[in-house]
Amino acid sequence: MPSSNPKIWLDGRNISRHNGTGIYYYALNHQKILTENGFNVKWLLENTQDTPLRSGIYRFVRALASLAPHIHEESFQSPWGTAHLASDLYRVAHVHFRYHKKIFILKSSIAPDIMHWTYPLPVLIEGCKNIVTIHDIIPLTHPHLTNINAHNFRSLLQNLIDHDVHFITVSETVRQQIINTFTIEEDRITTLYQPVDFNRETLQEIKKAPQIAPPNSFIFYGRMEHRKNIERLLEAHARTKTKTPLVLIGPKGDDQPNCSSPSPDSRVIHLPWSQRSSLLRTLAEAKALLFPSLAEGFGVPIIEAMALGIPVLTSQGGATEEIAGGAALLCNPLSIDSIAEKITQLDKASPSEIYEIRTQGYQVSNSFNSPSYQKRYIKFIEEITTSN
Repeated sequence: MPSSNPKIWLDGRNISRHNGTGIYYYALNHQKILTENGFNVKWLLENTQDTPLRSGIYRFVRALASLAPHIHEESFQSPWGTAHLASDLYRVAHVHFRYHKKIFILKSSIAPDIMHWTYPLPVLIEGCKNIVTIHDIIPLTHPHLTNINAHNFRSLLQNLIDHDVHFITVSETVRQQIINTFTIEEDRITTLYQPVDFNRETLQEIKKAPQIAPPNSFIFYGRMEHRKNIERLLEAHARTKTKTPLVLIGPKGDDQPNCSSPSPDSRVIHLPWSQRSSLLRTLAEAKALLFPSLAEGFGVPIIEAMALGIPVLTSQGGATEEIAGGAALLCNPLSIDSIAEKITQLDKASPSEIYEIRTQGYQVSNSFNSPSYQKRYIKFIEEITTSN
């Protein structure tokens, strides 16, 4: 494998989805980092506008017959950068795994030197270094908080572990959970965290974005699901009898918790969706971020709030406490009283106390900014390239 400029591919499983998910931004960030550092990077996509996905019957037949999609040798320019096409790849691979419980192994004369799968998928490429990012194992640690089938998820991860794969995690919490759950050599898992910061252009966009909520509000943003602890947050906000509104921004999750205020005296504003620049303006103008989640692999809102100088309330223990790095107010997410106590503390904090919280938050967020992450990721790529 060449060590000077290895060919690196990224999967495009989530890249074309509308209203990008966290994994969408994770993948885009890595493509940007690799490109800016002069690496030969391409996407592996399963369809384009000119080659739509084929029928479910076609994919089902190919999956049952274990006919792996062919990777087209000729590359093309996609909206996200240079790419190769393997028609229906990810959908066929998922059906294949569902029925055969085996990873699809792709063979190609143009295989890259490194294939970075930005999410666990039931497919690998033969003849290259396969890297898989695991964002969390919540289906195994908190199966009651997700609709992902725990048995299938465990089987997928075990299959990947059984192959020659190196794993990246976005927090040390997730790394330790994997080590405690599976039999795996610890040196096969590297914690790199995630890049989170705002460049000058983004900060200008935030200032110019339409205002969608009152400034100086408490804010929560993310998918509205039980894992995010929305109902306890609403009850705690009502118990404080604060005059500060609570703004909830995000689409409904699959399990759809009750997002209505439990008290007529508690002002709650629910915005099901917004443009990202307006969401970030609401965050930048907020009194505090309230994020008492029950389970996270990382917790991007925590660092985004700190990078914008906004105080944070989040959950003690797990990834949220790890990522907060001692710069957030911590609560017991299972205790409404504990959440309410910290909300009151933020609501009544003096200017000097807020200044101290912001200063600590800035310091923590700097360790997650793009330059810091680039150093970690590029060093990791170089080490993987030169390893046996």
